[in-house]
Amino acid sequence: MPGPFHAKLHTSFQDLIASRESFLLTGHENPDGDCLGAETALFHLLRALGKDVAIVNPDPLGHPFDFLAEKAPFSFATADSPLPKFDVAVLLDCSQLSRTGALAPRLRASGATIAVIDHHVGSDHGDGSVCYVDSKAAATGALVRRLYREFGVPLPLAAAEGVFLSLVMDTGWFRYSNTDAEVLSMAAELVGMGVDSSRIYDAIYRRMHPETAAVLAQCLSRHELRLSGKLAMVPIDKTLNERCGHISFDTDLVIDPLRSLLGVEVVAILKERFDGVVKVSMRAKGDVDVQRIAATFGGGGHKKAAGAAIPGGLGTAIPALEERVRQAIAETR
Repeated sequence: MPGPFHAKLHTSFQDLIASRESFLLTGHENPDGDCLGAETALFHLLRALGKDVAIVNPDPLGHPFDFLAEKAPFSFATADSPLPKFDVAVLLDCSQLSRTGALAPRLRASGATIAVIDHHVGSDHGDGSVCYVDSKAAATGALVRRLYREFGVPLPLAAAEGVFLSLVMDTGWFRYSNTDAEVLSMAAELVGMGVDSSRIYDAIYRRMHPETAAVLAQCLSRHELRLSGKLAMVPIDKTLNERCGHISFDTDLVIDPLRSLLGVEVVAILKERFDGVVKVSMRAKGDVDVQRIAATFGGGGHKKAAGAAIPGGLGTAIPALEERVRQAIAETR
C-alpha cells in the first residue's frame, strides 16, 4: 500500500501544480528507466491539466530507452541551448540540483520554483522547496501514478507505459524485496490498460550492441571476492569504462551474477572516469544498509541499492569502500 506522506509537503505540491502554468521536467545525469518513465507519465498528467510542459534532461535518451521518444518529446540541454520558459523545475528520481549536471547552475539562476518527486531516502531534505516524496515507494513512477488519482485524471496508455517502465526497472522486474502489494496491484492495472510487458522487455534487453557479451565477460573477469567472500567488487578502469560507454553497456548486468554467489552480501561496481572520480554502484542482498555506506561518501539511494562518487581514482576508492563495507557488515552481526 502507499506509504505515508508528510502532509504539509503533500498538500503544497498539489497546490503548486494547480497554481503554476509552465513546467520543466528533468532528472539526474544518465537518466535511468525510473527517471524517464516518471517523466513520461508526469508530462502527460500536466498536459491533461492544461499546463505548458517540457522534458529537458542533462543527457539524451540511452539506447535501451529510446522507444520513449514515441511517448513524449524528450530533449537534452547542451551548454548553449536555450531552455523553454518555465515557472517550476521538477526534479524526478533525484533531489539535488547537482545531480542534473550542467543544468544545475542554469536552474539555480532561473528564479523558478524547484520541486522534487522522488523515492530515495532523504529526498525531502534536498533542493526542492516543494516535495512529493515517499521513501517507501518502489519507484518514482509509482508516485506519479498516485498523482493521477489525486487529480482525477485518467491514465493514458503512453503514461501507463512510463509508470510500468519505472516499476520494472526499480524492482528488477519484480524480483527485488521492494516488490510490494502496491507494485503488483499497479502492474496488473497497467497491463489491464494495454501495456505490453514483453514489448517493453524486448526494447530494453533484446536490442543490445553486438559487443555486449564480450564486455560483460570482461567486466566479470575482473571481479574480486573480498572480506571472506562477503563483498564482490568489480573495478572498471578508465579504458574499460570508456568501452562500456561507447556501446551503452549497462553495468547493472554485472550485478546479478555476482549477487547470486553463495556468501556474497554486497556487490560493488566501481567505474573510474578520466577525471579520476570513481562512480560506485552497490547492491545488497542481506541486512547490510548500502545507503548508509553511500552516504558516508556523499551519495545516497536505498537500503539495498545505492551509489556514490569517490574522487582519487581506483587506488583510493577500492580500499576506502572495502573498509566501509567491512564496518557495515560487522554492524549487522
